[in-house]
Amino acid sequence: MKTINVRKRLKNSRKISGIVLLSVLIVLTLISYSSTKDSIKTPAVRRTLMSHSEGSFVKHTEQQMITIDLPGLPEGAKKLEMVLIKPGTFIMGSPKEESGRSDREWSSHEVTITKPFYMGKYEVTQAQWEAVMGSGSHRSKFRGKPNNPVEKVSWRACQKFIEQLNALVNGTFRLPTEAEWEYACRAGTDTRFSFGDVLELADTGEEYSETANKYMWWSGNNDPNGTKEVGLKLPNPWGLYDMHGNVSEWCSDLWEEPYERGPQIDPEGPSSNWINRILPLSNRVNRGGSVYYGSYYRGACECRSASRTYEQAFDFHYSLGFRLVKEYQ
Repeated sequence: MKTINVRKRLKNSRKISGIVLLSVLIVLTLISYSSTKDSIKTPAVRRTLMSHSEGSFVKHTEQQMITIDLPGLPEGAKKLEMVLIKPGTFIMGSPKEESGRSDREWSSHEVTITKPFYMGKYEVTQAQWEAVMGSGSHRSKFRGKPNNPVEKVSWRACQKFIEQLNALVNGTFRLPTEAEWEYACRAGTDTRFSFGDVLELADTGEEYSETANKYMWWSGNNDPNGTKEVGLKLPNPWGLYDMHGNVSEWCSDLWEEPYERGPQIDPEGPSSNWINRILPLSNRVNRGGSVYYGSYYRGACECRSASRTYEQAFDFHYSLGFRLVKEYQ
């Protein structure tokens, strides 16, 4: 009887040891798989913490930032850095009494952004475009300046760039909606510009403004003539550069004439049905204003947070570029 009991105990002990060993192996395998999966999921993304506190209108903020490593980016070129924009509610559009307002703008209304997203710290540069699309792949008027924003790119061309970039780095890049763009531009402010009202500025002319000069490029300080390297001016309160001026920026939305509307949640503009997708003359929103003005561009007031214009999706010119959004994962 004793011999049999010992054998049973040894047998049971071996079973328990085997189960424990198997459990340990399973746990180690899962940990290894999880680590490998995470490294595959974001091979080209590096996360850092960014803070800034420059400028009298800029509050100190601490924002998470990611860097997308683009292969073939030349030495000295600005990296594709993106700032995390957290969800929130803001007042989109402009009051009817706002100085410099046009009838193309939305009336003031509440908008809620429910999902976080990353937004380009800078406008997409010539060097970044060529790293994705190849050398000589754009028609920028001011080509040969790798850290200047790429321009003379149509909305359709931007879609090709985004498609190529997503394939290159396994990403979820896109153009911002105009609601996301204005939310990020305002960065918690409710003034004409994210750096204040700047009432001394002559909205319809080229009069110089010392305050505006700290934060943006527009017709009043565009000397010598042309686009300027990104990131030379002070950022807005959320760490985004050149949201006002330099080049106007494409958004994803189809253009719609403004109308009185109530509170909105994550608006995306009119439905982009198959007819709108194939129509070469469909109009798309652009935001932020540029360094130029004339009969259509009206100086600094084109660069206000609420200002909005449009171009045909196949159109391109040397005051029009874009900025990227990456979905938060």
